[in-house]
Amino acid sequence: MSSSTRSARRESIDAPLSPVRASVDRTLSASQIGSTRLIPFKSVVKVFVVTAKPNCLLPWQMGRQESCTGSAFFIHGDRLLTNAHVVRDYTTVRVRRHGGAEKYKAKVLCINHACDLALLAVDDPAFWIGMTPLSISKKIPELYENAMVIGYPLGGDNVCVTRGVVSRVTTLPYEDPKFFLPSQELIAIQLDAAINSGNSGGPALDESGTIIGVAFSGYAGSADNIGYIIPYSVIYNFLKQYESSPEVSRVCDLGLGYMLCENPSLRERHKIVSPASGVLVTKVAPLSAACHAGIKKDDVLLRIDGCNIFNDGTIDFREDERLSFMHKVSDRVIGQDLKFEVLRNGKTLKLKVRGEPTPELVPRHRRVGTSPSYFIVGGVVFTKMTCGLLDVAVEVLSEEAWQRGREPKKIPEEEVIVVISVLGHPVNHGYEIHRLPLLKEFNDEPVLNMRDLREKVMAVEEGFLHFLLGEGKSIIFDAKACREAEDEIFQTYAVPAPCSPDLLEDVAPVAAAAPRAAANGKAGKRRVGAAKASATRTKPTSKRPEPQVPKPDSKEAAGPSARASKRPRSTTASRL
Repeated sequence: MSSSTRSARRESIDAPLSPVRASVDRTLSASQIGSTRLIPFKSVVKVFVVTAKPNCLLPWQMGRQESCTGSAFFIHGDRLLTNAHVVRDYTTVRVRRHGGAEKYKAKVLCINHACDLALLAVDDPAFWIGMTPLSISKKIPELYENAMVIGYPLGGDNVCVTRGVVSRVTTLPYEDPKFFLPSQELIAIQLDAAINSGNSGGPALDESGTIIGVAFSGYAGSADNIGYIIPYSVIYNFLKQYESSPEVSRVCDLGLGYMLCENPSLRERHKIVSPASGVLVTKVAPLSAACHAGIKKDDVLLRIDGCNIFNDGTIDFREDERLSFMHKVSDRVIGQDLKFEVLRNGKTLKLKVRGEPTPELVPRHRRVGTSPSYFIVGGVVFTKMTCGLLDVAVEVLSEEAWQRGREPKKIPEEEVIVVISVLGHPVNHGYEIHRLPLLKEFNDEPVLNMRDLREKVMAVEEGFLHFLLGEGKSIIFDAKACREAEDEIFQTYAVPAPCSPDLLEDVAPVAAAAPRAAANGKAGKRRVGAAKASATRTKPTSKRPEPQVPKPDSKEAAGPSARASKRPRSTTASRL
């Protein structure tokens, strides 16, 4: 298939999502639901993914390679729709057609973890021969409607079909909130059809043969026959966002915390007079959409887009059905406005909130093709806190660093910097770490982010390098002795560069940093050429000792249970 032919086939976003089915001969009627010949098997493919994560404790290395499988299906525009978690941390992606033997190379066009959707494309025209694009219904199915799920779950290599009914329509966060409270909720449809590992990304059909959603989650363990699919509204917004900004990997959220107003005294105190109802704002993130719109702490959110917000935080959905009002926010495409009615000191205000994601102080996902930022000074390895780091080191993270990471972001370029290890050498003798400490200051100046840290350190040629850590602890080096020791440290531990590539991109600010250092009695600046030379150093082949690995305090038991008791999750209605 030529590129011009493929371009001619591209249609508007509305086209693939219209309720009209793509092909009559590939749809199911109520009387034909049992006929396997009419199920669109050829449009559902198996996805083979090879993944590799960076080693966040040794950020110049990659972790071990793993393999996984999932499902995807063909939509208009020569694209395959699947789940984001199917291709998370991918290095290569291949797809195989139903009944086929060849695995075709696929490229990932877009990943959005917040709505757990991704788009794939295959350049080989032979892959598309005989395939029919599937359309997705705009209608959210009614309770107890029949449904079937098609995919490639564990237990075999061929396509699998399971059947069930629509059990519930609810809202929930699609991505794992990990160590933080979820900031967005989206509509999800619960089925009692079996959805197992490998089903993710496959289509779910109603009894007429129309696609009603994308399978993305199932419960394992004590809960049986509970699975979830992503409905039309979420898919539509994802595709529309992709057309305007393919790099966006978030959904809209307000960036505020709230509590329910079910208590009569609470309502009376905040002048919520019946029949008015709503939720009370308890905190607002400084860089959030709510803050930009003028929403303040102790405001009461009464209405959203003309819908009453009730005291339990829900709005009307369908007859005798209610959903959390937060799904109205997450259902917006970034850039679209929401209209709120707010009660403040007994007066009603009308505010317009622009739909946008709240900046994250601790990133939840790394961008494709990037590695963790790091900077090594005298064998001390600094990195920024991410959820990838928390996945492997939350049990040995200091309490101060943990609490700092849970704060809202106040400055756009702000990062939380921690020490993850000390590569043993005589120059850093005595600087052992047991709980990953927070970096608070360098030479009596606050540090904004990793790039700022590197610039400040490189500006000092003589004198001391003083790193103030959490709990009042310090790491102090003689600048000249530290630089003389670094080559040996890098060779001993096979470190390819003193810092990650993202910190080497811009060297101009180093010259500007010299006057600032001189004003503090620190003359000169560190030569950038030495850093670049170290960046190109090849790895030695000799055996090297392992770096010091952080160990838990003897006073505190390590493990998930200890961490859970140390940092309990809130059980209130706050959503920040």
